[in-house]
Amino acid sequence: MTTLTLKHETAVDMMVGLEKVSKFGARFLNNAGQETYYPYSEISRRAQAAAGFLQAAGLQKGDRVAIVLPTSVEFMEAFLGTQMAGGIPAALYPPFRLGKLDEYFNRLRRLLNKMGARFLITDARISKLLGTGVTGVSSLKDVIDAVNLKKGSGWRRVPVNADDIAFLQFSSGTTVEPKAVMVSHSNLMHNLTMMEAGIGGGTPEEFVGGGVCWLPLYHDMGLVGCLYLGLHYPGNMTFMGPETFIARPVMWLQALSRYRGVVSPAPHFAYGLCLKKVRDEDMDGVDLSSWRVALNGAEPIDVETMERFTERFSRWGFKREAMTPVYGLAEAGLGVSFSSINEAAVVTEFDRNALSGEGRAVRGEGRKLPSVGKAMLGLAIEIQDENGGVLPEGQAGRIMVKGPSITKGYFNDPELNGATIRNGWLDTGDIGFFFEGNLYIGGRAKDLIIIRGRNYAPQEMEELLIDIPGLRTGCAVALGIQVEGQGEDLLILAELDPMSKRPAEEILAEVRNRLLSGLSLAPYHVELLPAGTLPRTSSGKLRRSDALRQYVAGELVPPEKVTALKMLKEIGKSQIAWARFQLQKGSAK
Repeated sequence: MTTLTLKHETAVDMMVGLEKVSKFGARFLNNAGQETYYPYSEISRRAQAAAGFLQAAGLQKGDRVAIVLPTSVEFMEAFLGTQMAGGIPAALYPPFRLGKLDEYFNRLRRLLNKMGARFLITDARISKLLGTGVTGVSSLKDVIDAVNLKKGSGWRRVPVNADDIAFLQFSSGTTVEPKAVMVSHSNLMHNLTMMEAGIGGGTPEEFVGGGVCWLPLYHDMGLVGCLYLGLHYPGNMTFMGPETFIARPVMWLQALSRYRGVVSPAPHFAYGLCLKKVRDEDMDGVDLSSWRVALNGAEPIDVETMERFTERFSRWGFKREAMTPVYGLAEAGLGVSFSSINEAAVVTEFDRNALSGEGRAVRGEGRKLPSVGKAMLGLAIEIQDENGGVLPEGQAGRIMVKGPSITKGYFNDPELNGATIRNGWLDTGDIGFFFEGNLYIGGRAKDLIIIRGRNYAPQEMEELLIDIPGLRTGCAVALGIQVEGQGEDLLILAELDPMSKRPAEEILAEVRNRLLSGLSLAPYHVELLPAGTLPRTSSGKLRRSDALRQYVAGELVPPEKVTALKMLKEIGKSQIAWARFQLQKGSAK
C-alpha cells in the first residue's frame, strides 16, 4: 500500500486553515434556484462561533452531538463547530416519511441511545415533531436551536489528535439495529486524500466550478464526498436539498451547467430519475460539458440505465467517459475503488450460470455488470472465502479492504467489531470478484438467495422487474423465504404505481414471465403493495431484511394518510414530550 501525504492531520486543522480562504466557498440553492453564497473564511468563523456556544453550554471533549438539520449553512456550523469544540457529531435524518412517523420515532430513539447523545441540535420547524422521538433518551442533556449557534464566542481550542473520533456515521444499511461507524480524523483525512487523487487535481477554472451536491448531508456520500471534499481541495461546492432534486431533478443538471460543475456524485437511482422526469424542453440552454466526473455508486448499478443516461444527455454535452462507477462504504471513510475518470465505464457480460452456480466469473451471456475500477491509492482489496483464504481472480467471494481510512469499528459495539474487522481487514459484507484487474460487485452476502443449490443476488431479479408497467420503478424487492417442506424459495414484494390502471392480474403475469424467461425461476409468491409500503433506509434504499421480517409478522402496511388533523395531533404529542423533557432536565440539576 502507498504511503499518502496528508494536507492536514485533523478536520480542526483543516477548518483553521480555511480562516483566510475567501476565493472558494459553499453555495446553497433554494427550491426556486436562488442562491446564497458563503466563503469558506466565513464558514470557518461561523463554525468557531458555534464551537464557542457549545463549550459555553457545557460540551466536553468526546461528548456526542446529534444533528438533525436540513442541507444548509446551519448544518455546516453545527457539524464543524461540534468538531472544533472537541465533540463528536453525528448527522441524523429528519422525519421525511410523514406517513410512517412511529417508525421514524422508534429509530431516532435507538440512534440517540446508541450514540449516547449529550446534545441535540435542530431547528424550530423540525423540533415541532421530534419530542416524541427523544422520549426515554437518558443521556440527553440539552436541545439547541441551530439559530442560536451564531451567538457564540470565545472558542477555546482543545487538543484533538488524528486518532480521535471525527464523527459517527450511522450506516444506511438495511438492518433494524443502527450501527454507528467511528470515523477518526486520520480515517477522514486519508480518504479525502485518496478521493482527491482519484478525481484528479483539476485546473483553476475547475476549482471555481467545483462540485454540485443534492445528496443529504446525513449520508456519507453527501457529507464526505461533497461537503468535506469541497473543504479539503478547497473548491466551490453548490448544495441543494434532496427534496428539491426529487421534485425537480432537472435542477441538478441546470446547476451543473450554470456553475460549470466538474464533480457530482449520485446513487444510481438519480440517473434513472432524470431519464424518467427530465423533459427535453427542460434542458433548453443546459451545457453539461464541464461535468468531468459523474460518480455513480451507493447502490447496485443497472447497466442499461447507465448507458441510456449517457446516450441521451450526450446531446447536451455529457461525455461518455464522465460516467464513473465507484464503490465505497461508511466503514472505509467513503471511497474504496474508482473507475478511471479518463475512460468510458467498463461493462462486461458474464455467464449467468457459472456466476450463480459456481461463483465463477467467465465471459458469456446472462448478466451484465459494470466494473467499479481499482482500489484507491493507499488501500488494498482482497477477495476471500468464508475461512479467510484469498481467492484468485475470477472467483467470487467476500470483499475485504485494508488501509488507513478503514474504521476501527462501531461505537459501543465490541461484538460487531470482532465480526467485522479481522487482522486489520474490513469485511465489507459484499460479494465481489476481480476480472481482468477490475473489481465487480455481485451483491450483499446476507441478501443472497439460495434456491436448489444456486446463489442468486436479489439485484438479478429486481433488474428484470425495473420497467414493468404498473409497478413503481425501483420499488420491488426479491427475498428468500423459508417454505415448509421445500427450503428457501423466492418471494417478490413490489409496490404498485398509483397512477397506473393496469389490472393486477396482468402485472402478476408479467412479473412471473420476466423471472421465468430471464432466470428460469418461478417465484413462490408475488405480493403487490400500495405505494410507500416497503421500508427504506435514511438514504432511500429498500430495506430487504426488514421488509421480509414485517411481511412474515403481518406488519407490512402502507403509510398512514397524512392529514392536517394528524399533523396537529403529532405536533401536540411532541410538545407534551418536550415539556416532560424540560421538567426532567430541571429536576436533574
